[in-house]
This record gives sequence, C-alpha cells and structure tokens, in this order.
Amino acid sequence: MENQKSGFILLYRSVLKQPWAKDVFLRTLWENLLMQAARQPYTANFRGTQWPLQTGQLVTTTVDLGLNLCDREGKPTSRHAVDRMLDIFEREGMISRAGEKRKGTVITITNYAEYAQKTDDLPALKPAHIAELKPAHDEASNGAASEGDAAHSGEHKPAQLPAHHEQQGNNNNKNLKRSSSRNSHESRNDATEKFLSRHPEAIGGIYTPAGKSWGTAEDLRAAKWIFAQLLEVNASLSEPKWVEWANTIRLMRLQDSRSHKDICSLLKWASKDEFWKNNILSPSSLRRQWDTLTTRRLNGQSAGQPKTGASTLDNTDWINGVFK
Repeated sequence: MENQKSGFILLYRSVLKQPWAKDVFLRTLWENLLMQAARQPYTANFRGTQWPLQTGQLVTTTVDLGLNLCDREGKPTSRHAVDRMLDIFEREGMISRAGEKRKGTVITITNYAEYAQKTDDLPALKPAHIAELKPAHDEASNGAASEGDAAHSGEHKPAQLPAHHEQQGNNNNKNLKRSSSRNSHESRNDATEKFLSRHPEAIGGIYTPAGKSWGTAEDLRAAKWIFAQLLEVNASLSEPKWVEWANTIRLMRLQDSRSHKDICSLLKWASKDEFWKNNILSPSSLRRQWDTLTTRRLNGQSAGQPKTGASTLDNTDWINGVFK
C-alpha cells in the first residue's frame, strides 16, 4: 500500500501485442516515461530553468533517459539510441516532444489519464479483507519455497540488506525534498498570480512562473508561424523554447514598435534571401539584424521579393496563410 500513496501506473496487457514491446529497452523506456510524468500541473526546475509542466508531461534529455536504461553490465544507453526509441513512440502517436534536445525536452504522453491512477480512485481495502488475504499469501509463499530457494535466498540476503537500508535513506531524503518542493511550488504559484494580475494580457498566452519571460496568445501564434516558415528552409530545426520566442516578439512590439505584421513580413523576406535564410533562424536574430534587413529589403537586394517589399498582411489575418 505504501507505493499507492503517490499513485501508480496501469500497464495494459495489450502492450505486449505491440511489435515494439518485444524490445526490452523500448518497453522499459516506456514504463520509465509513464512513471516520471507529472500527475498534476507543476513547475519543474531542470538544469537551472523553470519548466511549467502539465499532467502527463516530463522534462528530460536523451542522456538522462539513457542513464536509467542500462544493460546487465550497467552501461547506459546512448542518447542517439534513446532518440531513435523516442522517434518510434512519436510515430506510434504515444508521445510528442518539444524543446531543445541538449537543454531539455518536454515529453507529453498522449492519453496519459488512461495510465495514471490515484488511491482516491480505488475502492477502500477493509482491514478484515487485508487480514484474510495475508495468511493465504504467506501460506502460498512458504509452500512454494524449496531448499534450493532457501539457499539462494541466504546467498543474496547480506547484499540485499544494505541496499534496502540505503533505499530507506533515499526515500527519507526524497520526502524532505518533496516537502521543500511543495513549499517552493506554492511560492511560485503566488509569484505567478502576482504576475498575471499585473499583466492580464498574458492569460491565454505563455509565460514562466514569475513572468520573467512571457508573451500574449498572439505573440505565441506569431512564434509558431515563424517556426513553420523556418522549417520550410531547414526541416531539421529543433523545436524552440516557445516562451523565449514569444517574449522576444513581445519586446519587438513594445520596445521596438514593430507590429506582428512587420515582424512576420520581414522574416518571410529574409527566408527567401540566399544569404539571410541561413542566418535568421529565430526572432532574436531577426531583431538583431532588423535595420540591416530592412535596408537591404528597401534597396531590393533580394531575388525572392519585389523591390517595394509589398505585403498583403493586415492586422488580423497575418497568421492565416498570407504568404502563399
């Protein structure tokens, strides 16, 4: 019952029918993802960065996943092998990924609610029922033991005891960390509420817990539109940190007086230029090179755009296929 206090994961027998389940590494990786995913929304501190996670999400790297996926000799699985395994899960529609591979990847488990359960969802076990089950369990265990089993047990017992005590110590440390984490989580919630009260326009958009980086819903839409344009130039680009991209776009609007129309129009122009399409790969690089790009555009120094740089954008439909 101790394990049920923090919830548990349902493992369906139908998994065994999947072709990938025959690979013990794939199956173990899948179970690790299920057990590490958040049971409820919270903000994780991973590698010095705050990551707002929703239910069924975890933030990690392929290196970290590989360290928990070792062979019999204790050798971790390489990050490239883990990445290939995650590709399989993504093709199967089991997960989705976002973020930079080296700094941190947010993995979202599809239909996570079907796998996770809490003790609140279970019928209570009555003491009489537990007492009824215990003798039968003990009898079955004792009856199944043979002299060979006893010798085997005696052989391993000394090695198991230290590990058991070490595990208990680890559990106590985890409980302390969990308590500290709860207090920290409550503090971050307060900071988030204060931030949203100052900037209600962030609601529906994206933001870090205390609002150090944030953007409105339109800023986020612009960021995703820009990424889609960049993928047409380089399909191998990693998915960005959306909160940072949206934050840069917000700053371009508020500090540089650029509209979403201006930002997306210049990005589209740069993505058609033979030189700049390989150098403008984010809103921050677009912002840094804004004056240079604007000057070149006005001088008609791109084969991909007419000299006037005319655009059919307006203030409302820039995101809906205006560059076709």
